[in-house]
Amino acid sequence: MYETFMTVLRTFFGSGLYLAALKFAVPCVLLAFLAWSSPPFRALCRSWRDRGGWRAISVAVPTAVVKLLIVFLLARIIIVAMVYQAQMFEFTHGNLTEANRSAVLMKWGYPHEQKELDVTFTTKRPWVTRQLLIPGTDKEKNTVTTDSFWKDENLPVQAVEGVLPKVISVHEEQRDVPVVQKAIEQADVQLVLTADERKLGGANYAGYRDSWKLQFTVVNRSDKPVTASLYFPLPSKTGNFNDVKVLVDGKSVADRASTSDEGLRWSMPMDPAQKSLVIISYEGRGLDYLRYIPRRMTQTSHYLITATINNISSKDLDWCIGSMPPDQDKDKITTLPYTLTWTLDNALTSYDIGIKLPEAKQPNYHVARLLNEAPVGLILLLLLLVVPRLILARPVGLTVVGLMSAAYYLLYTFMGRLADVIPYFSVSFLISFLVLSGLVAFLRLRDKSSPMLSWQDTIAFLILAVLYPLAVVDMDRTALWMQVFYVAILLYVCVLVVRFRILPSVEGKTD
Repeated sequence: MYETFMTVLRTFFGSGLYLAALKFAVPCVLLAFLAWSSPPFRALCRSWRDRGGWRAISVAVPTAVVKLLIVFLLARIIIVAMVYQAQMFEFTHGNLTEANRSAVLMKWGYPHEQKELDVTFTTKRPWVTRQLLIPGTDKEKNTVTTDSFWKDENLPVQAVEGVLPKVISVHEEQRDVPVVQKAIEQADVQLVLTADERKLGGANYAGYRDSWKLQFTVVNRSDKPVTASLYFPLPSKTGNFNDVKVLVDGKSVADRASTSDEGLRWSMPMDPAQKSLVIISYEGRGLDYLRYIPRRMTQTSHYLITATINNISSKDLDWCIGSMPPDQDKDKITTLPYTLTWTLDNALTSYDIGIKLPEAKQPNYHVARLLNEAPVGLILLLLLLVVPRLILARPVGLTVVGLMSAAYYLLYTFMGRLADVIPYFSVSFLISFLVLSGLVAFLRLRDKSSPMLSWQDTIAFLILAVLYPLAVVDMDRTALWMQVFYVAILLYVCVLVVRFRILPSVEGKTD
């Protein structure tokens, strides 16, 4: 409680324009309170007010200024308290810290970025190394040298300074040489994506489970036997990948594939014009987004990526930066699950296929949003309490303004505390609304001095306690609902002006 009070007090004074205004308002209000606490001063003010004229004006104007300053200070301190409560609620109900995020990444996996299967070809070519003896002269000894060449080049022994060397020995070895060619003839990539939020440190993270099945038709386009070296990169260096299967023409190669932090490697012989179907499948889980990265600017006759989305609304789905949209218009998809496709037949592209998950909703995110937006509702409530009284030439009762402002503040903070023990937002909101609205109704409707203002205050509180939170929760249309509020308040004020200012003066002139 002490920490809350001191934080609110420090934030209350603020800086810049707020600090300048408060340096004027606080001393004026304190001075007014000190003066009003003196019985002689109160008696003097009453006598001047009763005598009318300039004396009544000199009392009324400072009184009105002090009341406005009190309302300003009251609004300021309640708004600061609301902002602090919102920050504390967000800290304990969705603390998205870097430490927690790092722990989540290590525990549940990084974002997945799956690259295409990489295939390179090599063939054997005999490499010949021979030793040559160059006969010496009477003054020089014999010398031995070597030369090397590809056997199929059939390089003859060359004379050195007119002397033909003798071949002493010949060594032959098979060397791998690259065969440059396009390896993948067809590709079919199938992805199944299921949102699976993760929670750590009181915060939710946008996790998912992904299931992949990647089919590649690998072809040897050369006219010679080759060895195909295949490398399948894993989508992240850390993580857990289940049910990993690697099939080549229907047979598993898991027993001869080498594994590392980066991926799987294996090789296989291929005859000229041979085609092989490589199928790789696995299941994993990651965070935030995932990508499939086809080979850059490489044309493939058939290339299809299919993504089946299980439990993510198409309206909440987004694409990563540098990604291409699917063939379908996601805004026209209304059912779950749904399938998205990317057809890249004979395409040249430098883009990825990247799916970005919607941000995870934090625990009691409705409560957190209401607490953040509550200060705007308080300003609207104060306008509805003060402006009609000014139009009707009625005194602004500071007791009524203070009690209703406190009730509005407690409406949200009480709801936030109830959310810790009641798992349903609607229940905690309803309880808080009924308790505080009942207190306000009991306070105002018992006041018979001005029935109109009593009903107006009660209805204003009920509207801002129900309709305003509903407008805030409806995030897609909050801006529209707020404009409706502003227009309705302006219309109500105009009706009051016409009814109690313009019409009476017109009727007086007519009489």
